[in-house]
Amino acid sequence: MSRCLIACLLTAVVCLSACTSSNDPGGASSPSASPSPAGVAPVAAATESIRRIATQDSANDSVSDMKLVIESPEGKRDAIDFRLRRRFAPDGVSTLLEVTSPREETDKALLAVEKSQAATEATSYLAGLKKVAKLSSMNTLTLRGTKVTIQELLWLELGQYDIAPGERFVEDGNAFVKYPLTAPVGRSLAFPKIVAVFREVDMSPSKFELFDEANKLQKTVHVEEVKKIDGHQCLTRLAIDDHAQNRKLLLSASSVKFNTGVPARLFSESNLISIISGASKRILEGN
Repeated sequence: MSRCLIACLLTAVVCLSACTSSNDPGGASSPSASPSPAGVAPVAAATESIRRIATQDSANDSVSDMKLVIESPEGKRDAIDFRLRRRFAPDGVSTLLEVTSPREETDKALLAVEKSQAATEATSYLAGLKKVAKLSSMNTLTLRGTKVTIQELLWLELGQYDIAPGERFVEDGNAFVKYPLTAPVGRSLAFPKIVAVFREVDMSPSKFELFDEANKLQKTVHVEEVKKIDGHQCLTRLAIDDHAQNRKLLLSASSVKFNTGVPARLFSESNLISIISGASKRILEGN
């Protein structure tokens, strides 16, 4: 599978309830606002909020249509549409991502299996070479000149991180809590550190700051919309500031359905190869 596609599809199959209007300059850290009197926040509330995000609020499975829009520094916009199917189990999450538009990119798909307390295993297939590619969360794919990690496409895999006590702060009259998340050794995660910011009133997600190994801010993910669909919290709109590449990305979800009985057989290497091979043939034949 061409590395030029799955890259863009993000930050991203992790997350999508609150809105934020803050704009963070590249290299900046979390909001430096005055903390509220009770400065330290316990881990329990953040653990539950992150669990809801990582499991799509305890769903058995989900199906959604996704759109990723990439805006270059010159203002040029490119868009990719894809279908995202996920199946949740106590020991992990299976994800199948298929590009649905534009037509020339529909031979791109990604299969990923997230395991509890272990590194994620991702698989792609290069139809032209008839070769299976094995990937990890930290692998970077490129689309329209923009690099995106597998971890972003999997909605950041927040459930993999260790959570430290948080810090309360007030910004523009609103109370927030920020928690540092640290990647355990050996998980092959793209971002060793993430700062998760929640609104204190209901612990809904506000934004996520993604740092590299040098502790430099690479991306800021703003949660712009969260909806309750079929009783499940669903992050439906994310705005991403890519500081390192000077890009802006917008990821949105529509036609979201939960607990439809997505079959386990879809999440197999043989099914992935069949999907990509069939799409590749249709493209070559002009269909």
